[in-house]
Amino acid sequence: MPAPAPRTNYFRAAYAWCREYVLGYDPGFFWVLAPFILLCMVLYTRAPTTNYIFDEQEALLANPYVNATGGLRYIDAIFRDFWGLPPDRSVGSYRPVPNFLWRALWAISKQPFFHHFYNVLFHAVNGALLSLVTFRITRRRGTAYLAGAIFVSAAILTEAVSGIVGIADVFGGMGALLAVLALALPGWLMPAGVFFALLFGLFSKESAVVCVPLVPFAALVFAPHLHPERPARILRTTAALVASVFAFVLYVELRKRWFPSPTPAELLEPLPEGASQLSRAARAFLLWFHQAPLPRDPLNNPLAEVDLPHRVAGALRVYFRGLVQVVFPRTLSGDYSFPQEPAPDRLVFPESVLGGLFLIGPPLAGIVAWIVGVVRERAARKEIVRLGLAGPTAPGRPRLAVVAAVLFALAPALVAIEVFVLRPRGISLTLRGFSWAILAVPIFAISLGLFAEGTRGVVPPDAPEAPRPLGRAGLALVAVGLVWLVGSYFPHSNIPVVLPTVRAERFWYFPVIGTSLVLAVAFAAVHERLSKRPRLRFVVPAVFVAFFVFQCVKAYTHAMDYRSDLTFWEATKDAVPMSAKAHLNFSVMKGARQDMETRLAESRKALELAPDWAMAHVYTGDTLCRMGRPDEAWPHYEIGFGKGANEIGLLALGLQCLYDVKKLKEHEDALRALAEEHPGTWLAYLAIDTLDNGEKHGGVDPKHRPRSYNEGPKDNAE
Repeated sequence: MPAPAPRTNYFRAAYAWCREYVLGYDPGFFWVLAPFILLCMVLYTRAPTTNYIFDEQEALLANPYVNATGGLRYIDAIFRDFWGLPPDRSVGSYRPVPNFLWRALWAISKQPFFHHFYNVLFHAVNGALLSLVTFRITRRRGTAYLAGAIFVSAAILTEAVSGIVGIADVFGGMGALLAVLALALPGWLMPAGVFFALLFGLFSKESAVVCVPLVPFAALVFAPHLHPERPARILRTTAALVASVFAFVLYVELRKRWFPSPTPAELLEPLPEGASQLSRAARAFLLWFHQAPLPRDPLNNPLAEVDLPHRVAGALRVYFRGLVQVVFPRTLSGDYSFPQEPAPDRLVFPESVLGGLFLIGPPLAGIVAWIVGVVRERAARKEIVRLGLAGPTAPGRPRLAVVAAVLFALAPALVAIEVFVLRPRGISLTLRGFSWAILAVPIFAISLGLFAEGTRGVVPPDAPEAPRPLGRAGLALVAVGLVWLVGSYFPHSNIPVVLPTVRAERFWYFPVIGTSLVLAVAFAAVHERLSKRPRLRFVVPAVFVAFFVFQCVKAYTHAMDYRSDLTFWEATKDAVPMSAKAHLNFSVMKGARQDMETRLAESRKALELAPDWAMAHVYTGDTLCRMGRPDEAWPHYEIGFGKGANEIGLLALGLQCLYDVKKLKEHEDALRALAEEHPGTWLAYLAIDTLDNGEKHGGVDPKHRPRSYNEGPKDNAE
């Protein structure tokens, strides 16, 4: 009788297959991308029946450019802001790359699921790029997958990945990762790679400006790992810096030409007489940079109206809370409006102190890690020579050096010809409106790269394909990761400049690139140390699995909040019960489904949290009006109209309901009195116009009525 066939252990077989997939091959882009696409699809994909939620309506449905209204051409994205608005109506978001993509795909489908889904795929691409960066530095397959998996599964990024408008953050991050990956290119090609990657990132989201100093720092730290035979740190760093600054300057100059937004009022105010040179230089830079005016709404950002010390204290508290969310995302939310994150009433408290420590500590620790890594790298090279294991070093390349010297001399010569020869003679040679002498910049950057490739080689500290010690390569990733964390978050911190929003999880897309590198190295290093002890070799895998599963569960749970606008706002007001905006928007969603009692209760909750908020008063009045209780609605309308005398949408909403229920004339005296109290406002115009011409228009003039929910752009939105 034949022996029974052995049972197949499917769990062990699956584990062996996964282990072989991850550790059996050097990670190529598509090889790494495949599992990350699967992971992203599982974690972040919204329900196919989802609708447009929150900002997505303004970004796509009401976007005149995306909808090609008013004869807007495809190229006109460069003349419009993120919301499709012209410069004089912008709120400061200039991001043409996402608009180009939306316009191209809008003809294929207008379904929100479609436009959300490709953002999920782009996030997987970024995870694969981060894995490639990690592998190029460490030559460690497991660590490379760790970094990518930690980044892809980071639950705090759910808003950026599952939300359609988050594509700006995802594309900005993609530009940053492509720029870092370009550092591995030959020196003569690297500046072009950095330049075009950063241009892509900057035109996707202005946050990519953080890469201007961070990418050159990465070039400095990564040079001996990406180019072990010819590190040429200073040359490669300078070339990356020139390319980064060139991309930034060109971006600003093109934005100013294509999108001439108004100058912020605060920059037009004269500086005090005794202003320092630093203050004057900062003012000159901001005037040149010419950022469009950013809205200041105390409801969205309570730090906007406090003095600098209290703003910094509040910003440090927000930063610390976000940093905790990166590691332990117990609660996630799509909104943190007033009074969920109020301005602090004192300067020193635990979260402000911890925020300050974690703002200063990581960059300092990163620089120390880099210095220690440099010392160890030089010691490793000397040890290779001492043991007699060093092979012949790469010879110098004199021909490359000659070409580099010619280009190095040519760059300043072009500038000299422009300044001292052509201009005095009134000769103007331009390239698309720019002086032809700007060619000196890429020529100079290329010459530096050629010099780097032409230098005589040094003894590499490691075998070409061998995994590199984490004590050196890992420290390089930690150094860049820690500096990247703070450097990429600081512009969003509300410390250097007041932002429209006090806190948003999408602000963490860039910083999590850095934290993912640090966490991956930490897990790998501790596991390497403990794996030598049989009893402890499973500790790190168990901790990582717990961490990874927790991140995945929280990411999936939060992504499911995007199933519909109702689900989104219900989850938001439950996550941040002190947010007046969350309660008010949830009330609107319930009202759209004819649940007026819940709408009234939630509107009153919003009013209780923000008693000075015009929208809360008007929406509460509108709820009562639509419930057939206009007499109870009027006091709320009256207060709301007075507090929001220039908020045309609120005014039109309330006036129209009063007209519909035949109560407008009953309050004519009060409306005319309000108009007199607020001369020159929309209230003064719209109230009188509706009273005088309401019968002709059927209430408020249709061109001033607010856009209906899930409606496209109005005819006058061009």
